[in-house]
Amino acid sequence: MVFENLQFPKRIYHTTSDYNERIEVFQAGKTRSLAVNNSVQSTNWDSPFVKKRVWGKMVDFVKEQRPEATSVLILGLGGGTVCHLFSKEMPKLQMVVVEIDKVMIDVAKEFFDLDEITNLKVICADAFRIISEPEKFDLHPSSFDVVIVDFYCGDKYPELATSGGFLIGIKRFVRPGGLIVFNRVYYGHHQRDVDEFYDLIKEAYGNVGNVAIPGRTNSDNILIYAEV
Repeated sequence: MVFENLQFPKRIYHTTSDYNERIEVFQAGKTRSLAVNNSVQSTNWDSPFVKKRVWGKMVDFVKEQRPEATSVLILGLGGGTVCHLFSKEMPKLQMVVVEIDKVMIDVAKEFFDLDEITNLKVICADAFRIISEPEKFDLHPSSFDVVIVDFYCGDKYPELATSGGFLIGIKRFVRPGGLIVFNRVYYGHHQRDVDEFYDLIKEAYGNVGNVAIPGRTNSDNILIYAEV
């Protein structure tokens, strides 16, 4: 039969938090996915599909652009897919992840083996506090080769993360010659907002570019990057 081996996702866990109304974990064959407010945020690092999706493409891009990088600051955890892939592809890389939602951190530990990553430090805090008071979290200017901004609430991008203060703030963490990468959802009604955001990045940083991540029919995500 044509559909004999087809496996539909089964929900194996669900919860809520102060920041995310609907957090769900699904299993379909060898793929485990994390969905937040009906938007897929992560998958297990060893899923057969992960290298073709935005998480694998992001790690490949950073590895290609900054192969000698030794440190990365990641704003937004999800299930930790990117962290797992970095630990496999760039094992010398020291990672610091900032995630505001403790429930998300707990889900990443329980269902996506976050604790197995030894070169990772997780800070449970608001990313905007990190930027305004970095010394309280033992973070210092010019201490990262790469900064990745990848935080969403479902498919909603925080408006504050488009402000000039935020863009200047994250730049302070990057060493000269470093790289800042933004992951943005890019389909349907999101496209206009992202196009405007790209113009903001050009004004803030100057040397920018983008990489489209193919989806099922067109570009589901776009990586906007700046060399600073």
